[in-house]
Amino acid sequence: MISKTSLPFVRSFLNRTKFMTADHCLHFYKTLILFLSISLFGVSGLSAQILRQDRPESKMQQERLADEQLANQFYQLQEWERAAVLYNKLYQQYQLQHYYQFYLNCLIELRDYKTAEKVIKQYTRKNQRDIQSEVDLGYILQLSGETSKSKKVFESIIDAVTTDNNRTLLIANAFRSRMLFDYALKAYEKGAAGKTTDNPFHMEMATIYQFTGQYDLMFDKYLDYAAANPNQVDLVKSRVQNLLSIDFEESLSEQFRIKLLQRAQSEPSNLLYGEMLVWFALQQKDFDMAMRQVQALDKRKGDLDYQVIELAEISLSNQQYDIALNGYNYLIKKGRNSMFYFNGIIGQLRARYLIAGESSTADRAIYEALSRDIDNAVEQIGFNQETYDLMLTQARIKAFQLGQTTVAIQLVNKVMELPLSNQELASAKMDLADLMLFNNEVWEATLLYSQIDKALRDAPLAHEARFRNARLRFYIGEFGWAQTQLNVLKSATSKLIANDAMTLWMLINDNLTIDTTGAALRVFARASMLVYRKKDNEALRLLDSLQTLPMASTLTDHIMMEKANIYLRKGNFQEVDSLYRQIAENFPESYLADDALFKRAKLNENQLGNIASARVFYEKLFLNYPASIFVSEARRKYRLLRGDAL
Repeated sequence: MISKTSLPFVRSFLNRTKFMTADHCLHFYKTLILFLSISLFGVSGLSAQILRQDRPESKMQQERLADEQLANQFYQLQEWERAAVLYNKLYQQYQLQHYYQFYLNCLIELRDYKTAEKVIKQYTRKNQRDIQSEVDLGYILQLSGETSKSKKVFESIIDAVTTDNNRTLLIANAFRSRMLFDYALKAYEKGAAGKTTDNPFHMEMATIYQFTGQYDLMFDKYLDYAAANPNQVDLVKSRVQNLLSIDFEESLSEQFRIKLLQRAQSEPSNLLYGEMLVWFALQQKDFDMAMRQVQALDKRKGDLDYQVIELAEISLSNQQYDIALNGYNYLIKKGRNSMFYFNGIIGQLRARYLIAGESSTADRAIYEALSRDIDNAVEQIGFNQETYDLMLTQARIKAFQLGQTTVAIQLVNKVMELPLSNQELASAKMDLADLMLFNNEVWEATLLYSQIDKALRDAPLAHEARFRNARLRFYIGEFGWAQTQLNVLKSATSKLIANDAMTLWMLINDNLTIDTTGAALRVFARASMLVYRKKDNEALRLLDSLQTLPMASTLTDHIMMEKANIYLRKGNFQEVDSLYRQIAENFPESYLADDALFKRAKLNENQLGNIASARVFYEKLFLNYPASIFVSEARRKYRLLRGDAL
């Protein structure tokens, strides 16, 4: 510590610096440090410290550090001449490899190939086992135009490649450092020659092919590696997935798909390729290919019922109802020997209901048959937690298709008495709320939606309940309340909910900005609720009346969409097609345009049978609206209708 007798001197010293120039301050601070050092360590300690600083090797070290820092700065600033002078000086003094390498790089940048060649040869004489310097010599000869000499050097290096993995890697890496990828490949190929059990550099060669844009060969090597190392297949998947994540034009995914299909067909006994096809199909959301591959694997391998049911559930949640139905039927055909037989029955009935709903024109007889089949299934399996979801489907059929709303509400209340989980109970409450709204019991419905939202907080089902509650408030004209909830939901995890929330929020916002009274919007909201409640004729009268009001001009595309929903239910497909066309063509900037285009494509594919037109509309969608949530499905449908072999 500083002695008490020293403190007055220090205070006086610091006070005096207030009136000094910068140079004087620096001198005084040095003096102060000397003084404090004497106080702290004594004269003998300070003397030893000064002596150490004056030692020649310490000065050399300081000079070396200063030169190295300055050389690095020149190098970073691409001042090659200045950097070369300093790195040459450092190399001559210390003979270290990294100084040599930086000096050589500077000479290459300066195109001083003669000096570079001379430096390399001098270095090589002292370091005869350094592969990098041999490659550098060939590289300099190549740059200076001495192609034949360069080729001779490179071939000599390749000739020295042995089956020693480490030696091969050193040589290949030396070539790679100079971007000499063709020779790096030759090194790997020669090093791999004759290998049977050891990994013959498949991943290394795949990396080279990726650098050079030879993706076809790259995928071959990745698949070769997976075949040779099945326990490392996740590494291959990770590499491929990283590539596909930036494959915006999907050209790479198409190449990889073809490669996998070719391998699976040419080597049917190797189940690895079939399993990778399932994985790849799921990455691409190509559930059809995934389902066919899982079933093919099950027929060869057996015991894949769980994967079939899991994929059917995934397909169902992604609105791929036909594919899900295919999976459920596959399990049902296996009979009661399959542990997922009853799951197949339940899933099949749910899928049939959703398929009927998607067509919008399924007649009463279809729903009556489905209702009977559900009753038969419940009789086999029992009215229990396992069939609760099936009974909710039955309630929806009773209310929305068969007009038995009271029976449906009683059935849901009975389901809610089962020992359900919080998630299952919330799902039942959601259906009950929908039925209440359909029955025009608005306040009962909003109470139930709120209960679900509060019980599950940020779960996806809670977001759905909040959206339906906001839509209900929109129906009854409480636009401010609805906007507040929709504003939160715009960033929901589910893309579908976020998209629906954004659409409804913008509808309210755009129209209230133009007409602050919201008169036209209230009429439209009332009409929308009538569409939900299947009061189609009343809804059409309101929508027609709106089209005569100038203040409703901003609602035109929305009015058309609601009319399309009504005419679709009535089976008037030509009118529906015309309305979708008008929305897409007359309002291309509308947030309903991509929705209309997608629905028009599906209408032409499924109801009108115009496959060529459907393909055109799917293509227009993913070309004109790349950010649309329908893009992935539109691409899949487009490829399917084009006749691609999936």
